Amino acid sequence: MTRQICFDSHIHTEFSFDSTARPGDMLRAALSAGLSGAAITDHCEADDPELTEDGPVPGDSFAAACKMKETYAGRLKVLAGIELGQPLFNRAAAERLLNNFPFDFVLCSLHNLKGAKDFYFLTYDSAENAEKLLTAYFDEVLKIVRWNRFDSLAHLTYPLRYIEGEAGIKVNISRFDDVIREILKTLAQNGKALEINTSGLRQKIGRTLPDLPDLKRFKELGGEYITIGSDAHKPEDVGAGLKRGIELIKQAGFSCYQYYENRIPHTIPIE
Repeated sequence: MTRQICFDSHIHTEFSFDSTARPGDMLRAALSAGLSGAAITDHCEADDPELTEDGPVPGDSFAAACKMKETYAGRLKVLAGIELGQPLFNRAAAERLLNNFPFDFVLCSLHNLKGAKDFYFLTYDSAENAEKLLTAYFDEVLKIVRWNRFDSLAHLTYPLRYIEGEAGIKVNISRFDDVIREILKTLAQNGKALEINTSGLRQKIGRTLPDLPDLKRFKELGGEYITIGSDAHKPEDVGAGLKRGIELIKQAGFSCYQYYENRIPHTIPIE
């Protein structure tokens, strides 16, 4: 890959609860991987009862990202982003953060159902159980995309990372075609981006989140914007899988993808 087509829009640092990586180490890894830029998108779970604006996220993370912009100026484009999880479980807090911080990029996600643990921690004992969870998951994602106060929707098929990848339970994903179609259609109509998350390529599930069929469907429904992210939590994963992700974007019919700066999409052609 050449530097001009490599932008990682999803990386985490020590300000995320599940990473110990220093921002500088992650960005040095981005340079070593030949990337042209990266967005620091530390976890900010809106339903976290301990969430405060001057806490590690978003306060410390945002400050660190702004500092890194200056440190890497002329060498690497660094963006101050956020991965905002479960925004509608505490809508007031989520909207306050968005109003008070001038993020470059807002990546939105759903990691858990209301009052429940992250899908990572759940036990999956049958396809029936998993499909009930997926029904609630996709219904909530649809509500989030209708809320529409973000730039890109992260890892649309997130629970499958654990249901299929870790637990080995095969689900009939076609049962959710209608709601997934509505999610993608709403994103397209609202001019929002769909993320292709490459973390699954280095995990047991072995594919991107989402995979090619949903990328194609997004294109068919009028989707214009795609972001790509490694979802790296440690330096060695920065940029991982981007080459394959870009190939899938092209196979889906897109000739470019985007990164966001000052909440504005910037296009990177696919060569």
